Amino acid sequence: MKKALYAVAVLLLVFSAFVARQNSTGKKLIDTGKSYMEHLAAGEEEEAYSFLSDSLAGFLTPGILGYLQCTPATGSIRTGRNEYRGFTLSISLAEGGSRTLWLREETNGKWKISGDSSLDNLLGNATVLCFSYAKGTVIPAITEGEDPGDYLCPVSGSPYYVEDGKLFCPDGHLGNGIDVEGSACSARRDSLAAVVFEYVSAGYEYPSSFSEMYERSNGAFSQRGGFHCPNDGYSYYKITSDGVYCPFHRETGIIKSPGLAESPDSTFH
Repeated sequence: MKKALYAVAVLLLVFSAFVARQNSTGKKLIDTGKSYMEHLAAGEEEEAYSFLSDSLAGFLTPGILGYLQCTPATGSIRTGRNEYRGFTLSISLAEGGSRTLWLREETNGKWKISGDSSLDNLLGNATVLCFSYAKGTVIPAITEGEDPGDYLCPVSGSPYYVEDGKLFCPDGHLGNGIDVEGSACSARRDSLAAVVFEYVSAGYEYPSSFSEMYERSNGAFSQRGGFHCPNDGYSYYKITSDGVYCPFHRETGIIKSPGLAESPDSTFH
């Protein structure tokens, strides 16, 4: 009888230890981290977003998580120390390297992601992401008469707005704003159109690019590499049969004689 009671007691202790282990803080941290990573890997942005702490979620939108390159946490996972951002969780990634998550326990007893090293790196490029979206989506929509407030920053979710002809992001990602009206670009296009006119007037054939102008004239006209829009350093002016075209503003400066600006006969085609 005593042996049976002893065996039962041992089993109870083992079971209690197992239950305690299953409900331990370390296991909760690991389970939370794994679930978060699995949702990211599956492209389930809304679900992954629900794992973020309120303080972290307030800085971004669910859509921004779609920019994260992520595979499930198949490597080793180690819990670490408690830091100012929360308990650390170090995850070895299948593709190499590691990723650190920080987790905090909220008032409802659930553990939430309060920090993610990969997300930190992504948010460090917030300006690039916001500018790219503004350039490719928001500005073309505005030129078609749409309200900029209908478009939200892909990082913070804040609505864009236009002031004094410039597009702004409330979170400062666009700096001093992007010139939507393109006045600076218009002035540069007209200036470059005049240069093209001078180049052709000097006896050269109509050029296909500013780089060609530079090479054929041995540097007398244009500059090596061409010219870019003052509102977008990645958009270089193109010379078309209609004139000097800006791919950013989608506008063309007509090539005509500076002294005959009003005369349609002075346009080169």
